[in-house]
Amino acid sequence: MNDKINKIPITYEDWLDLGHVIIPTDQKKARVSWKKDDFSLTKEEWKNNYSKAQIALRLDSHVDLDIDNPVVKRFITHYLKDCGAIYGRRNNPNSHYLWKGSCEFIQYILPKSFEKNFKKFPHGATLCELRSGKERYTIIPESPYDDNGETVEWSHYNEIHEYSGNIVIDVSKIALSAALAILYPSTGSRDIYCTAIAGILIKNTDWTTEEIDSFVYNIAIEANDTEADERNQKGTTGKKADKLYGIPKLAEVLNVDKKDVAKLFSWIGVKNNSEEIQEHIGDIVEYGSDRYFVKIYSIEDGKKIETDITVEGPQLMKKKIFYDEVMRQAAVFLPFMKETDFDKMMLAKFQARTRSQDYDPESSEDVRFIGWFESFIDKFKAYTDKKELADFNMPYFNMKNSSLEFNLNKFDEFLTEKRVTLARVDLVLKCKRILRAKRYRGKYKEESCPSYKIDNYNIKKDNLIIEGEAQEIKERIITHETT
Repeated sequence: MNDKINKIPITYEDWLDLGHVIIPTDQKKARVSWKKDDFSLTKEEWKNNYSKAQIALRLDSHVDLDIDNPVVKRFITHYLKDCGAIYGRRNNPNSHYLWKGSCEFIQYILPKSFEKNFKKFPHGATLCELRSGKERYTIIPESPYDDNGETVEWSHYNEIHEYSGNIVIDVSKIALSAALAILYPSTGSRDIYCTAIAGILIKNTDWTTEEIDSFVYNIAIEANDTEADERNQKGTTGKKADKLYGIPKLAEVLNVDKKDVAKLFSWIGVKNNSEEIQEHIGDIVEYGSDRYFVKIYSIEDGKKIETDITVEGPQLMKKKIFYDEVMRQAAVFLPFMKETDFDKMMLAKFQARTRSQDYDPESSEDVRFIGWFESFIDKFKAYTDKKELADFNMPYFNMKNSSLEFNLNKFDEFLTEKRVTLARVDLVLKCKRILRAKRYRGKYKEESCPSYKIDNYNIKKDNLIIEGEAQEIKERIITHETT
């Protein structure tokens, strides 16, 4: 190992002595096949074949924070706990932080809608990356960086140790802070901007008030806001506010889609399930009375698939039932969503519903019930002699005031014969609501003759049996029933 600088790895011999897997590269491209688990090169092979090559550390058991955007560096001291191995190059110093350990590979990239904000930076939309795993490598000191004489150099070296906290959480805070500093608006909307950031964190994280205060204040400071001190209590004031701004307000200030703002905050674990569900649930189309099509979208093999499910009104407004129907009919697993958010979303979709071209007003349950009642009258007719109602429970039509009286039990028996099952309470309710019938405590020859009465009933001539014709009709009905 190099003795001039105590224990600092500089040459390929130093890195091999420390037991690391290193790869010879040229312009960052590997010169050997390096992905097998047992890949290794001896010092002799390096000396004979790759002495002038770049040295790349395979990240089998390392985590490399690769910083592409200079704004990211402004937030390192705010959130990064420690690092004993920092390096970079003359034109991008302190751009790599190296630890022992492992984590998922994460790229922090600004959505394309923010292009006007990031196009001036050399690496465009990319802010930084967390890189780890044996399928990735990083160019390390003291390698030549390019043909212009730049070299990858140590900025600080003590040792390569494990990170003392959660590297993903802390780097995600750094990346989000950098993004929000890059997007920081000009004078006029800065206070609303910071208030909205605080609102999102209050509503969607378990951060303390102090953490939110500091987070927003740090962004204002690093964005060179001349009134940053006025933004240093956004978490505190937000917790006391009756109404909180959030993703919609921030999207409005930035003039972008809400999903792009949600993408940024997803880095710190804010899940915008409402947006995700919106991508799954489409328009509501009414195709009959209390019957609806709902368009459900899913992705299969990279293609968007559209499926119509059919539901009734109550199923639209009950989250659990609706989720079950989506899974049963479309085999789509919807992300979690708060009950209140679901209700608001479905109410908005319901109010904006359209009517199917195949909509059939005859499909209405009310129309069907009226049809059943008309069939009842058509079968048994209506008599102008109230004796038929009192003695035989047959419908009675009062010629003087055009009212129709009928026996509810008789109508119930008719429906049962037609295999129409209604609870008694539902039958009574439908008679009152749909037929406009009222319970009538009438009499016949001083005897009680209760019925349900419909005023101003428009009866068909063929269904009216005038006094004197009753015997003939009764005989015809009896004959028909026995055959």
